[in-house]
Amino acid sequence: MLFFTLVQLVVPLIPQYATTITSDPFLIGFAVASISLTAIILRPLSGVISDKWSRSMLMILGLILASLAYSILFLSDDVLHIVIARLIEGAGVASFIPSSIASAVDQAPKGKLGQTLGWRSMMIGIGFIIGPAVGGILARVLSYGTDVRTGFRTTFGMTSLLLLFLIPLVIFREPRQHSSPSGIQTHGLRERGFVVSLSALIVYSLAWMGMLTFLSSYLTQLGYSPVEIGLFLVIQAIFSLALRVFAGKAADKRPETMTYLGLLVISLSLFVVYLTQLPPSVYMAAPIFGIGSGTYIPGSQTMALKKAPADSRGFLSSVYTMGMDIGNLIGPVIFGLIIRFTGSYQDVFALAPMLAFMAAMIVFISTRAHHRKAEKASALDRSSDR
Repeated sequence: MLFFTLVQLVVPLIPQYATTITSDPFLIGFAVASISLTAIILRPLSGVISDKWSRSMLMILGLILASLAYSILFLSDDVLHIVIARLIEGAGVASFIPSSIASAVDQAPKGKLGQTLGWRSMMIGIGFIIGPAVGGILARVLSYGTDVRTGFRTTFGMTSLLLLFLIPLVIFREPRQHSSPSGIQTHGLRERGFVVSLSALIVYSLAWMGMLTFLSSYLTQLGYSPVEIGLFLVIQAIFSLALRVFAGKAADKRPETMTYLGLLVISLSLFVVYLTQLPPSVYMAAPIFGIGSGTYIPGSQTMALKKAPADSRGFLSSVYTMGMDIGNLIGPVIFGLIIRFTGSYQDVFALAPMLAFMAAMIVFISTRAHHRKAEKASALDRSSDR
């Protein structure tokens, strides 16, 4: 919870900070997306190390790297510095998050994986409520005169220090590892639920991160403050929080259904963003998005990891979350290029809901096809019995 709170102090501020340095949409998008370059490369490696060695040590490494990244942001004064910081942050995220998910799966009682991931997801939701609100307020309060960059940088520096205080909290007694003595365990990598949830996650992340980056940039250019921009994230997180445990329990029985229903609601919320765009009317989309994400996230994680063997949970968690990195990398860059060539933010605001709807259809069509195949196999079995 505290890790995601501190990360969310910073992440929503980065597009706004980049906008104070450059007005080029492509450079803003690249600076935001560059975190995914290192995250994509390093997640599988960190997942394997987590299975073979220690989940808590990987989480500690993630905290140290994230702290280093934010200290570089504190000292930054051009886009290159932001990119370097984001690359290091990507390494930190790649170390922390897969081990965090795998630890939750390790602790889950039998038959209650979705509920366990729902509780973990709720803790993340709390971080998403507190982080953007506090980050936006700090960036505004700590700005001196007309120099808004000072507020951003001071917030980055404070967060860098606070991350180091979390290290004692992730030194925990770990259950005995069940991994094989040698080799990378890839059991479950081709399992249908894992492949489908990973594919949908990539498309969803592309839509969400592209929209978030340039909605933030667009509002900053129009003169809206970090507090007004962060309020959208706070509202959606509150509504998301209320559903996470319930959705996790439901996902234990029907993970596919919870996944595509959540994506459909997210698509609706992004369409409302396209229609409204500016505060306060854009805040109408936030509760809808929160309901959708609160349903989608536990469903998708359960769908991906419900059949993960003990000796490959870290690796599978790393590959699954790598899907988010791929979307986060491609989304801001593609959206930035579209804005550069068309000169219109509205074009990418229209693209986001279509992509989220596409992600929902990936899960829905696959689920229907799987059910039809199972029904046909069952009918054949009954016929042979007769």
